[in-house]
Amino acid sequence: MSRKEFCVKDGILITYDNATVCFEDITTAESILLKNNGEIVHSNFDSTQNEYYQNYLKKIYSAITACRNLDGLESA
Repeated sequence: MSRKEFCVKDGILITYDNATVCFEDITTAESILLKNNGEIVHSNFDSTQNEYYQNYLKKIYSAITACRNLDGLESA
């Protein structure tokens, strides 16, 4: 699956693919790439922001999973 856009919220672009979720600041291009389990793959943010986005991923993960399921239906 190619990377899909989930949403833009408060200047942060949230994208996903099957294995990862990315949060990117659209003004600074700083970003954090997280595996589905919250493990950091890459980050330009400080440790406080890293922890914030790891916790935020836990809150929105079910919605991202729903989008992935819908994406699967489109390609079927």
